[in-house]
Amino acid sequence: MANSPLNRKPEANRPKIWTTGGQRPPFDIRALGRASLFFARDGVAPLHGWLATTGRRVAMNVRDGAGRIPEAKLGRVAPFVPSHLRVAMWIKNLSAVLAHASASADPDVKRGNALVAAIEPHLWSPDQMETAAPEQAPPLIPEPEPVVLPEPEAKPYDPLASIRAEIDRKSQAETARKPAVKLRPAPEVPKGPPSPPGQLAATAIQIIGWLIGWGTAIIALPYGLIRSLWAYARGQDLRKIGIED
Repeated sequence: MANSPLNRKPEANRPKIWTTGGQRPPFDIRALGRASLFFARDGVAPLHGWLATTGRRVAMNVRDGAGRIPEAKLGRVAPFVPSHLRVAMWIKNLSAVLAHASASADPDVKRGNALVAAIEPHLWSPDQMETAAPEQAPPLIPEPEPVVLPEPEAKPYDPLASIRAEIDRKSQAETARKPAVKLRPAPEVPKGPPSPPGQLAATAIQIIGWLIGWGTAIIALPYGLIRSLWAYARGQDLRKIGIED
């Protein structure tokens, strides 16, 4: 005999989501915080990565001579202006800092390590470093030899001696105002590419990048919170977000 439909319970053979009357997953404050941090890191990491790759391209263009100012236009300030090779090295080091910042903030560890491996290499190959001319020290200016004055000799009385001394003093003053040789700064010797960062500099780049990466991720927490609430409103389970990292 078939069971009467009046004796069946409403919950029998029905999914739990139908019996509870809601389709949204349960709200968890810890899951909300973890998802907010995940979305914040996922938002700032691509920005740092884009800045790092753009900075390396700019460094390579500067290395090749883009934007280089001729020494003739610099004039007397030329010895104080860094070479375009050194400027390119500074830009590349800044790009390396941003690459480490992106790797620190990126939830995908493999993607962050791949970015660092692409940005961190030196702008010049070892062969270019060996064939480059070494930096030469500026020529040393010889020190002037000491002047030995002769002992004063006793001369007979001359009534015109004071007049002659005044004329000699004026002629010596005019000669001192007109130097015989006009000194000019020596032309700058072409310098080779700078050496790669040492161990201490590389460690500083990593630490600064780590601080920037996590600092910007914490600053971007409101953005991550908005994305988390939007994901929860769409029915996504926040407990499954951010677990894989």
